[in-house]
Amino acid sequence: MHQDKVAGILDNMNETLSRLMCRPFTPADLRALYAIEEACFESPQRFSRALMRSLTHDPDCRTWVALVDGVCAGFAIVGLREPNELPDTTTGPENAYIWTIEVLPFFRRKGVARQLLRRMEESAREANAPAIELHVAERNGEARALYESAGFVAGEIVPEYYGPEGNGLLYRKMLQP
Repeated sequence: MHQDKVAGILDNMNETLSRLMCRPFTPADLRALYAIEEACFESPQRFSRALMRSLTHDPDCRTWVALVDGVCAGFAIVGLREPNELPDTTTGPENAYIWTIEVLPFFRRKGVARQLLRRMEESAREANAPAIELHVAERNGEARALYESAGFVAGEIVPEYYGPEGNGLLYRKMLQP
């Protein structure tokens, strides 16, 4: 019985992956991306509309949109040089920085975030970034497992990075030799 359940899960995942397409952001996507932001985060962790607009239009950022059967299932934003406005960051100026990866709850655990992560790494490599970094909530075990399985290594703990609600961890993956 257990094998049948696992096979069903894998079939469902493979079906989603075969219907998954990632493409670069276009300005027409902004409303859908902000709806995902609202579904994924509560205030005060939620990006403002102004910050989202700024990041998606920044020439030093790449925004990837994940579509499943034409439905916007998630998105990710990577900065290709260190953003000066990040508080308490220890990243070097040449490292890429993942601002966010967001996937609607219905599409989670189906390979969407992993595909977005691959696209961000490709963008960082194309920009010749030696490493890619991100902060993640210490308590977010699912996200940490994703990053660790993709070769990211946890570094320093940043106390109250997410406010009084929690500490952050700085993760890094080396991209260039």
